[in-house]
Amino acid sequence: MADEQIDDKQIGKEKRSMMGEWVKVRVLGKGSYGVVTLAVNSEDPSLPSIAVKSSRLEDSHSLESLEKEKRILDHLYGSPHILAFLTDTVSFDDQLGGWAYDLCLEYVPGGSLSDLIKKRGGHLPEREVQDYTMMILKGLCGVHEKGYVHCDLKPDNILVLPLQDGTNYLKIADFGLAKESGEEKQYGDYFRFRFRGTPLYMSPESFLFGEIEWGLDIWSLGCVVVEMLTGKHAMRWVGDVRRNLESECAFVMQQPNIPEYMSDLGKDFLTRCFARNPRERWTAEMLLNHPYLLPEMAVMSATNSMQVRQGWCSLFEDGSYRVVMLAVNSKDASLPSIAVKSSRMEDSHSLESLEKEKRILDHLYDSPHILTFLADIVSFDD
Repeated sequence: MADEQIDDKQIGKEKRSMMGEWVKVRVLGKGSYGVVTLAVNSEDPSLPSIAVKSSRLEDSHSLESLEKEKRILDHLYGSPHILAFLTDTVSFDDQLGGWAYDLCLEYVPGGSLSDLIKKRGGHLPEREVQDYTMMILKGLCGVHEKGYVHCDLKPDNILVLPLQDGTNYLKIADFGLAKESGEEKQYGDYFRFRFRGTPLYMSPESFLFGEIEWGLDIWSLGCVVVEMLTGKHAMRWVGDVRRNLESECAFVMQQPNIPEYMSDLGKDFLTRCFARNPRERWTAEMLLNHPYLLPEMAVMSATNSMQVRQGWCSLFEDGSYRVVMLAVNSKDASLPSIAVKSSRMEDSHSLESLEKEKRILDHLYDSPHILTFLADIVSFDD
């Protein structure tokens, strides 16, 4: 699903230029921060609806959360997989019973990813999960590049935009708990105790020690992937968590629930998300290049790739620098064949040539008239 299908910058420019009267017509949700309502333009009903997130002006904690969300969303404006911030204002809100601070946001009519999982019977097909995971990672790349950590990534905070072709487009929302660059310096040790996330999606180091870095979002992503596949949490409650140290340690020491029926590459992907040492956890950018997220024809493990080449191969070209072989998947013959270009490890000139080709094709990935690079591997070649 190409990002070009959604032009958030253009949508945002149109909405930011609206000068009509906006009327709140329906409550979409409520939370500790306040209320989210659907708003329509009474002067021009043809304009797209917007979502308005509001909190009472005298509620300093909620107001601080919304102001932080406004700063972050404004900085991330134009990122296609991040909910678009449009403008802010102050209004009298009947639901809150007083004057409120309003964030005007892009309206995404498909509900949350959590809603989608429930509507689909409690789990999603793995191929669809791969597509959605790539979208979430693209959003996280933008978040982390700007120096933020979302801190509360979960299906409830990922919104679903239905497209005309019947597919869905995901957007990350709710940055009220996000970490901004420099917060540790501003708050000191108090910063660790300010954090309030959702324990079932928190990494061990953030749950026990309040360490909040990009690795927290990656662990949370792994939890989201498991939930998309199974409809269940990757982690389970152990004892009275948050009441005693023994229960806390038992909670974080358990192994995340990785589905047995998941593909080998999918399991490997999740092990990269669930590395207990945050320094060994893969970044969002690294995970975007994991073979699990490559096109379907490339979805095979390194073991499968070896079996493919040993199972049946047909030579169709023999060049001076490499051999190109046709390879099929011996475990799943329905998968499309692939071409495998090989050179001997000790042939430094040929190896240098293939490594250069890999770098270039990787950079040109998704160009429709350029041959697609899928993955590289080391194997024994007869």
